[in-house]
Amino acid sequence: MFTLEYAVGNQVPLELDGAIEALDDDAPRPEPISDEPVSFAEAEGHSSWRKAMEEEMASIEENRTWSLVDLPHGRRAIGLKWVYKVKRDENGVVAKYKARLVVKRYVQCQGIDYDEVFALVARLDMVHLLIALAVHEGCEVHHMDVKSAFLNGDLKEEVYVEQPAGFISTGNEYKVFKLKKSLYDLHQAPRAWNAKLDETLLSFIFRRSLSKHAIYTKRNEEA
Repeated sequence: MFTLEYAVGNQVPLELDGAIEALDDDAPRPEPISDEPVSFAEAEGHSSWRKAMEEEMASIEENRTWSLVDLPHGRRAIGLKWVYKVKRDENGVVAKYKARLVVKRYVQCQGIDYDEVFALVARLDMVHLLIALAVHEGCEVHHMDVKSAFLNGDLKEEVYVEQPAGFISTGNEYKVFKLKKSLYDLHQAPRAWNAKLDETLLSFIFRRSLSKHAIYTKRNEEA
């Protein structure tokens, strides 16, 4: 008997397929039902979206993603943006309001904010081969997902970001965040996550394939 485990972090961009109609500033704002705001200004007045943003911020803080600092002379802070998505169940009923904080990657400067960006992924035909091998050998197949995977990658570069809309620290309005770990849409986020995954699997005595570097194996004592 032997064990094969495989893990891949993959970035899936959120699609914005709806927008909230413009509302009169003096008119009451109803709770969102199906529309997805395209900006913080559209979302801030709704309790469901506010709660979603607070949950995202709590997750980032818990992960120790950044620290509040003064922006060094000659450096530029990258802007952040809120992206909103309605999650539905199999019946199309709203199950969750999701807010994600992403980096405005188009202002990142190569050589300053990031360097290498290549990240390994397993080819689909290799996944098919592993499943076929597991079936042939009578092995169990397990699938797992790492929550907010890209937020776990440690950054080597010095990256500064602006404080996000709606969560600017009182009395520290001119400070910025220095990133310790990745945020979504950073150019180097996939590579940083891949490095973290590789380090973790190797620490558990997995062996990386010499020819297919996204595949790891580990044999037990009974093999």
